[in-house]
Amino acid sequence: MPTQQQLASPVPIATTASPRVAEADTTYRKIVLRIMPLILVCYFFGYLDRVNVGFAKLGMVNDLRLSEAAYGLGAGLFFIGYLLLQVPAGYLVQLYGPRKCIAASMISWGLVSMATLLTRDEASFYVLRFLLGITEAAFFPAVIAFFSVWFPSFRLSKVMSLLFLALPLGVILGGPLSGWIMDVTHGGYGLKGWQWMFLLEGLPAILLGLVSIRAIVERPDDAAWLMPDEKALVQRELAQESRDKQTSLWPALREPTLWILFATSFLYNLGNYGLVFWMPSMIKSIGGLTNFQIGVVTALPYLIAACAMLLNSIHSVKTGERLWHTAAPLIVGGAALVASVTTRDAPALSLLCLTIGISGIQCTLAMFWSLPSRVLAGTAAASGAGLVNIGAASAGFAGPAVLGVLGQLTGSMTAGVSLLAFALFAAAALIFAIPRHLMARHVVSA
Repeated sequence: MPTQQQLASPVPIATTASPRVAEADTTYRKIVLRIMPLILVCYFFGYLDRVNVGFAKLGMVNDLRLSEAAYGLGAGLFFIGYLLLQVPAGYLVQLYGPRKCIAASMISWGLVSMATLLTRDEASFYVLRFLLGITEAAFFPAVIAFFSVWFPSFRLSKVMSLLFLALPLGVILGGPLSGWIMDVTHGGYGLKGWQWMFLLEGLPAILLGLVSIRAIVERPDDAAWLMPDEKALVQRELAQESRDKQTSLWPALREPTLWILFATSFLYNLGNYGLVFWMPSMIKSIGGLTNFQIGVVTALPYLIAACAMLLNSIHSVKTGERLWHTAAPLIVGGAALVASVTTRDAPALSLLCLTIGISGIQCTLAMFWSLPSRVLAGTAAASGAGLVNIGAASAGFAGPAVLGVLGQLTGSMTAGVSLLAFALFAAAALIFAIPRHLMARHVVSA
């Protein structure tokens, strides 16, 4: 069995720029511009349909007489369905290919999202959230598998930072959009504003799923828009990097590094999802704001976080340093979350601290998700990403649920937000336990 060092030994580092390096950079810019816009838009609507329940809460909790704990449980049940299918979804991707899995996932989750307008009580809320998680489960492993045949891992941090722009954009654009829909459609044809929101925001996923069936090109060899020498360059980089990676999932499961990634993903996503599902309610507590205004105020921290995420990724690529660019944002973010609850009597200062906390989480997100592909390749890539994503999905259930229970027991968000902060500190500590060679900058030699 390969040793841990052999699983992801670095490709030799190029010390000087060369024509080949310039040619590769030009080719990959062309690839990014061609394939990323559609994937980014698809992920945006996936994330929006996942988290818009945070805005629906502003109306549906009273309409359906849901308790805070019931809402937190329902919001988190998405991730139970999601995590149950993560590893099986990896095998489905290998069987049917990323294109079909992306399209099928989007069409099915769009239908379930639209059906959420039929929610009548706790039971139907729980069932629909669980089904939404099942239908979204194959999308992310399919995207990771798709990227693995286009990009070597040392290029993935920048690509993943572009992909993960969908997350803050889901709040930056989706927040005001959700609030506006709820305000202007309320009462139309006998439906509540939150019912219209689910209906209108689920439809784009179906349309994009139909588009992706024809638009996604699964392999460089099939891309008519790449020149033969560009296709050869991509295949050469991928082949050179994949030589020492584990290509079978089951042997890789015995490697400690994969489980460190799993635990890290769980801990920092406690903070990520705990905040995203409760931020609108936190902002609402300021008082006197319409749903649209709540959406705008909620979007501001994520707008800043998106800029911070890109700058952190670009600076990491420029300097070749990965460890501190991955761990330090969580340390700063955790401290900021603690400060946000100690300054709750000063709303503007508390919002600033929340902004720093969210920025820390988002900065780590893109850096972290380039790591699994440094350990796994081939058939293991999608299933390994699915396994690590189970950590995130578990946190997606635990974060909202814990905040809901603690909020109901204590009457405030202080205890819950403090718990999320300490989870970020623990995640940062685990990042320092990741083998250093996985944090090295991998560059194909000239």
